[in-house]
Amino acid sequence: MNFGKLSLLSLATAGALAAAGQASAFAPIWPTDGDAADGTDPAGSVVVWHGGASASTASMENAVVSTFCDPAQPVDVLEDARALGKPAFWSVACIVKPGVTGMTAGNKLLWSKRDEGGSGVGVGPVKLQNAIGYMKPSTGAGTNCPSVSGTRTVGGIVSNIWNCTGFTYTWTASGVGSVPASINEADPTSDAVLRATDIGTSDIEPDKFASTFPLNVPSADMNLDGVTNASDTLAAYDASGLTAAPAALLTFGVPVNVRMYQDLQRAQFPVGHTDYNNCNPDQPGYGNITAAVYDGSGNATSGGILDARNNANLEKCMPSLTGNEIRSIAARGGAIRSSTDMQYETTFGGATFATLDATVHGATSNAIAFCRRVNGSGTQAQFNAIMLGYPCDATYEGTIDTLVPEVAASVVMLNEGSGDVEKCLNDFNDGTNTTSQNAALAKRWAIGVQSLEKNNPNLTTGVFSNKYRFIKVDGFAPTMANVHAGDYYDVASQSVQYNSALPAARLAVASSAFSALSTGLQNANNLPALNKQHAFGWASWLGIPSNTLASNIPTAALDLTRPVSWYRRVSGTSSGVSTFVNTCALPSMFKKTGGSSATVGPQNCTSNGGADGNCYTP
Repeated sequence: MNFGKLSLLSLATAGALAAAGQASAFAPIWPTDGDAADGTDPAGSVVVWHGGASASTASMENAVVSTFCDPAQPVDVLEDARALGKPAFWSVACIVKPGVTGMTAGNKLLWSKRDEGGSGVGVGPVKLQNAIGYMKPSTGAGTNCPSVSGTRTVGGIVSNIWNCTGFTYTWTASGVGSVPASINEADPTSDAVLRATDIGTSDIEPDKFASTFPLNVPSADMNLDGVTNASDTLAAYDASGLTAAPAALLTFGVPVNVRMYQDLQRAQFPVGHTDYNNCNPDQPGYGNITAAVYDGSGNATSGGILDARNNANLEKCMPSLTGNEIRSIAARGGAIRSSTDMQYETTFGGATFATLDATVHGATSNAIAFCRRVNGSGTQAQFNAIMLGYPCDATYEGTIDTLVPEVAASVVMLNEGSGDVEKCLNDFNDGTNTTSQNAALAKRWAIGVQSLEKNNPNLTTGVFSNKYRFIKVDGFAPTMANVHAGDYYDVASQSVQYNSALPAARLAVASSAFSALSTGLQNANNLPALNKQHAFGWASWLGIPSNTLASNIPTAALDLTRPVSWYRRVSGTSSGVSTFVNTCALPSMFKKTGGSSATVGPQNCTSNGGADGNCYTP
């Protein structure tokens, strides 16, 4: 994927690195390859500090590498290894490729990203210019990232993946400047640095994270001192002064652990149902829940197909909950707190019902664990707006509140990052305690919030790395096809922003990074490289429809090589920096020049591979 050239302001170019003959692009050693605390970059280098959304981590890594990095040089990706494959901090270190406007080929780039704390960290600290904690991106024996754990293709380049096992949050209080307890960078045992954030990304528009909406304000260990307390509290802020742009539409879904997934399949595919033999986990045609077996023909342009003999994870066998039922699990005052709050038809069409009892199939409790994200998470913020009506509803009636007596701590689990949600769902599936939230080692239903960038099966082996699956909402799977057709609505417009009042030393860096990410992600031609093939179909990113941007003019049938949605959430009036995106608005169809193309039933499941219809091929 190539996000195109940047329109960069003039940056320091003296002392360009002679890239020829390098064994590694450059494995950064702090402080030689780091910036100064005052925001000054070393000559011939540029360092970017980026905070915010964790749902789009894979996309951001790809965007940075493909936009800036020389494919002829090795690329180093340094990832926080406290939970392998689920980094809350990461960095890209590479050599700038030829032809990047405003930068000298051969210069060093060190791009450091903080996912921890989520989207709110990409808004409040950007506006306030607070110094917050980032992982010190440093390699070599005894440092954060002591060794290369392997390679992975990132942004089209085979990259060295550094396993940052040394990142443990140790630091030294020094009372530097206005920060009462600051990380001492001179201490070689310090794992982190405090930096003002250059750019931020958020899962929805930044004004929804203003301090007037406290449930979207980040509650995170901002200074990485190991605790979240008053020292991490942000002053009052709004989104004024931020330059922001929508990037693309990211699909979110409702993940449930396999235990809940299969119990719902048993309930929704009972005796007498057409797909009883294929979709009920206790029947011989069900197949293997741990894998989605590909027949080898799948690719990003054709959409691919799956081996129909393995039905467990296919679209036709996905269980479904209504938006109302999901809201009743998550909302304040919600009526569904246990599997026994649900009933199912014992024989299809027989009008005989029984109570769902999760303990029948091995659960130790019927309680439902809600693996939500912490306040400030963009994944949680979009769920709050779309599913619970916050902050759209000023009374907060729909919002879950972990403090009210009926929602006990044993039911609601707060998770810092998207990787923590995965661990939470896995823990309650298997009776483990990797999150320290399941001390009783309970096995029970668990439901969460997650983007569709997560948990697609390995495309070589077909095996899933997590014990959770996405479900349908109101009968529709979270696929690009259903988003395009307007049938699946849990979709949010990502945002990129920076503070236009930054000091000159950082303004060039911030505005350039902003331009690259917003322009690149707006272009629907760049999105296929970011999308994921799930067992139930293609999912993740679609372009925001446009009449003026050629790449984003929607087509009557979904074009998987240039996916653009027909539907978007827009407001009739501007609101702060949200000039046309408003996650609180209900989805409506884009008015295309020459006429729009709403697909109304019944659908032809064989036309265009079903890509333009809300259907599946049995």
